[in-house]
Amino acid sequence: MSAIRFSIIGGADPARNDRSRKDAYSPEVQIDETKAIAKLLGNELAKRGHGLVVYDAGFIEADVVEGYVAAAAKIAPGEAPIMIRQPQDGKFVPFKEEATHPALFERRADKTGLWEVSFYRSLADSDGVILLGGAYSTAIAGQVAIGARIPILTLERTGGSARTVWKTIAPGIDLPSIPEHARMARDPSPEIVSSWIAALEAQRRRRYAVETGPILWHAAYASVLFALAMIAALGSHLVPELEGFPDFLRKALFFGSTLLAGAAGAAIRMVFERRYGSGPLVPPSIAITLALGMMAGALAGLLYFVAQPGSLDLTSDSGLRLVSIVVVVSTIAGLTVETIFRKLLGIDVLQTRSIASGSDAAGGTGSKA
Repeated sequence: MSAIRFSIIGGADPARNDRSRKDAYSPEVQIDETKAIAKLLGNELAKRGHGLVVYDAGFIEADVVEGYVAAAAKIAPGEAPIMIRQPQDGKFVPFKEEATHPALFERRADKTGLWEVSFYRSLADSDGVILLGGAYSTAIAGQVAIGARIPILTLERTGGSARTVWKTIAPGIDLPSIPEHARMARDPSPEIVSSWIAALEAQRRRRYAVETGPILWHAAYASVLFALAMIAALGSHLVPELEGFPDFLRKALFFGSTLLAGAAGAAIRMVFERRYGSGPLVPPSIAITLALGMMAGALAGLLYFVAQPGSLDLTSDSGLRLVSIVVVVSTIAGLTVETIFRKLLGIDVLQTRSIASGSDAAGGTGSKA
């Protein structure tokens, strides 16, 4: 069967709707509706050939597994589709279906002996999480999934922490789209349940596209642009030696190298941030990234160039050092594009502060008179 598995998280214990309990659900869980939805989800997941990650039959997983096993005949033989995660020495309630359908289950114990470790670590291995009702652990798992951009289905109709997590999703910024987020609050029906699982599948594809597509394209753009910047810069130093090479082309090559180096720096910055998870959740437009990098690179490179004293000969040995340094400066400007523009915005070219100060002083004198 497919290796895709979704973690089932939540609870629907009628006793925990009692607000006097310390572990009470808040808001209340719709017990009967949640259990019915759980069985429908289990059945649909089995029909689509997906697997489950479950933890304890004392929680909502039991209902999902019941619905799942009811459709187990449609599952191709092979790897056990239901993985049970638990601590090594944990005493968890077994699933009744383990006795009748043992081939469907695989137990994976965590050697630490701590349920929190086996529970939260399992989220990273999961292809998505499904939240139904539940309390504190469900809320934390939901926020972990949102922050880590793990596909998520959190059903508002079930109440509990699933409803709370649903409210915290920013559709279109987090993985769920606006229509997917809205459908999570719909009443269950065969079509809606199918659309819920389809949303998880779509989020999974979207997550992969975001984490691989843009970073690969940005890396390709950065490599090509940086290579072109080096060629243009060295060309401005070398090609003037060719007989009859126009002087304006030499200058154009030098200026072009600052544009290309700045764009390369901006693309490199985006690749670095996406690679190490420090960038924005939604990658910005490549066109905007390159445009800002080109402007920053050109400004920084030309400012460095005009600051050099005396006349400059790009064909000399000192000219080679100059064009090399300008490429480095322009690339760094692209890498730190926001810093470059903040500094430029703070420059008072016309010294208007002194004019304003003079106006204030004049105004002050007039007021005394």
